Amino acid sequence: MSLRILEIGVYGYNGELSSVRLNPSGLSIITGASKTGKSSLIDIIEYCFGREQCHVSDGIIRQHVSWFGILLDRGDGRVFIARRNPKPPKTRNPDVYYAVGADLRMPEAVAWEPNLGVEDIETLLTSSVGIAENQTTVPEGQTRKPISANIRHALMFCIQDQDEIDSRKILFHRQGEPYLPQTIKDVLPYFLGAIDEDLLRHKVQLDVERKELRKLQKAADERKQLADLSTARTEDIFREAQSVGLLPPGQPPTQDVALSSLRAINPLIQEVPVPADSTEPIAVLRRERSALRRELTAVKERLRQIRSVEDVAGSFAREADEQRGRLATLGLIAKGDVETCALCGSGDVHVPSVAEMNETLSGIDEQLSQVRREVPRLQEAQSELVVRQNGIEDSLKRNQGQMDALAKQDEAFRTERDGQLRLARIMGRIAYFLETLPPPPIALVSVDEVEAARKRVAALEKLVDPENTAERLTSILNLIGEFMTRDSEKLDLEHSGSRLRLDIRQLAVIADTLDGPVPLFRMGSGENWVGYHVLAHLALHRWFRQKHRPVPAFLFFDQPSQAHYPAEQDRDGDISVLPDADREAVFKLFKLMFDVAEELSPHFQLIVTDHADLRDQWFADAVVARWRGDGLVPERWIDARR
Repeated sequence: MSLRILEIGVYGYNGELSSVRLNPSGLSIITGASKTGKSSLIDIIEYCFGREQCHVSDGIIRQHVSWFGILLDRGDGRVFIARRNPKPPKTRNPDVYYAVGADLRMPEAVAWEPNLGVEDIETLLTSSVGIAENQTTVPEGQTRKPISANIRHALMFCIQDQDEIDSRKILFHRQGEPYLPQTIKDVLPYFLGAIDEDLLRHKVQLDVERKELRKLQKAADERKQLADLSTARTEDIFREAQSVGLLPPGQPPTQDVALSSLRAINPLIQEVPVPADSTEPIAVLRRERSALRRELTAVKERLRQIRSVEDVAGSFAREADEQRGRLATLGLIAKGDVETCALCGSGDVHVPSVAEMNETLSGIDEQLSQVRREVPRLQEAQSELVVRQNGIEDSLKRNQGQMDALAKQDEAFRTERDGQLRLARIMGRIAYFLETLPPPPIALVSVDEVEAARKRVAALEKLVDPENTAERLTSILNLIGEFMTRDSEKLDLEHSGSRLRLDIRQLAVIADTLDGPVPLFRMGSGENWVGYHVLAHLALHRWFRQKHRPVPAFLFFDQPSQAHYPAEQDRDGDISVLPDADREAVFKLFKLMFDVAEELSPHFQLIVTDHADLRDQWFADAVVARWRGDGLVPERWIDARR
């Protein structure tokens, strides 16, 4: 659908309408003096098209206007959009009024209530102009996010205000604002048709097919991983069952056979007989051992004592025998007592009498006799104690043997019990493994199905191949360049006759000359800058209209004659005061715009605001308003508020 402007108006605080009606197709010229509101028409269009801020300059219009309005023709009906003027110094106001109808006319007075949100204007007009769902493609390695082209982006190719049309550095509307140059580069291929609806549909389909392929591959990978994991787990469990004798030794068989063997294992485990508690017998033996050791100690102590007595008795007997031997010589002594010492002859020393010595000898004999009688009894007691000691020691050896036997019995039980516990643990692991074993993978996704999905993705990737898009874009730009080159012959511009092209990377017009490419910013004079802006945008819209691209079917030029007919030379629009060269240049420029507008009529609308007012009939027929005196805001509104 095309989208053209039928009428642009403002509503005063008195509720009245002041508007300018445009030709629905062909050329519409608004000529007039400075400060009559010509350039503000662009700001009103943008504001009513959903721009968040109102950029209408502070002054007469902002002071005396309450609402801005625009009447659009979208082919199948009309749309009226009005936005409230934010009182300066504010630049935003949320109030929007919207109406549609087949024969809708611009209301003569404000008689409505806001019924739409500012953000809804973009959605409404994006749909009205026919912009389909789309998304720009961001090359790999770049971090910017993809965007969807909408009516705000399309408007950048429909407007050239007076500061842009004679610029050598910028070619498109708002190109000088931050981030917008890259935005223009991203969305222009879509609006040109290098990325058309079929390609977008293929991209959407490609996304769907890629998701399906990833889904199939993921399912296949998961099944393979599951199968590999199940096989590995089955082999591990099988080997554990072999380690405790539940399965015969050998290399684990295939998974199916191994699972059958594991399922066939008898889950009942024979309990190991538990022997009588061996703790009490060991305690008895230990108590017996302690008693035996105490008894042995006592016997040894008694033997030591007896042997000590025996040794003392033996020593005594020997001493007594020696003493008796000395006293046995008494028989040699004369009878009678001796008063003096036989050795020294002293009479002062007491010399025992013979009777006393005989008595001592008798006592010694008695003691020796008694000792001789006791010695056999000591030897007999000693022999009994030795026998008893040997018996105790034999009992201790027997006790130790019994304790060792019990210890060995306990060790065997512990070993058997540990084995039984390990067996029970492995049986539990086998049962848990069999219970939690996932079902065998269902082969719903065959290799052929995955391969077919991969082929569909590859085919769609070829259709949306960036190289194909680049080739198509290059072809479109070449054709637009041919339009520019052909139309340039109608203007007296530097490098006219050279091959012209639109460079989307530089966002500039390039003239290919014998000396090499010359971009717009290296071309001299305002006449060239204006001329190449006009050529480029007329060529773009010729392409848009021929290919029915979703771009509004209007193009707005503000002050295209300024390089030849500046405001300070304005004399009621009469260009006869200009030098012949300038007058001829202005005529050719307007005649080119008129011819292209007529060529593309009835599907294209060219709107021009300018000081110039040519006397040619075709120009006069295109004039829709002459603002000299009254402008967009009538003088009576201004007088009424003074």
